Amino acid sequence: MKRILILLFVIFTLINTFVYSQIDSTKVAKRYFGLSLQPNYQGLISYAIIEISDSGVVTRTFLSRRDWLHQIVGIQQSYANPDEKNILKDAGIDGPDILDELWKLRYSEPPYEGSPSEKGWAAKVRMPSEGQMDMLRAFGIKNINDYFWGENLLKLLNAIEDAGWVSEYQNK
Repeated sequence: MKRILILLFVIFTLINTFVYSQIDSTKVAKRYFGLSLQPNYQGLISYAIIEISDSGVVTRTFLSRRDWLHQIVGIQQSYANPDEKNILKDAGIDGPDILDELWKLRYSEPPYEGSPSEKGWAAKVRMPSEGQMDMLRAFGIKNINDYFWGENLLKLLNAIEDAGWVSEYQNK
């Protein structure tokens, strides 16, 4: 009798696990690469995978720049890039060096000792002007600490590679 109860418990557990795993797999959240101009302990840019559930709940998984870059170009396995494509190359972005320019959107001066000695593009010392923020809003953010993600992120990186866009940004 005891063996039958144990066997039934094991069978019930296996069936339960299988059913719940099937339910969860049908509600896979959408995942995107994202970044924020909000500095953190690793640097001037915060890198993350943005996960949006069917109910609209947003979750961020923070990554180091290295891991984020390896995942977006398909070198490292990623939930946001399951096909291991080079998303940057597919979007027409010349290379990862463009990430070194991102800090310039937020700062006009190097923000701390050891920063690059070149000038940033922001109109204010640590903040874009309202006109610059309007340009950034076109990429899906409302305030400077929001995340650029998905297609908007790729559009932003393409814009930064465009000298005309950068000149317009600097003059806003």
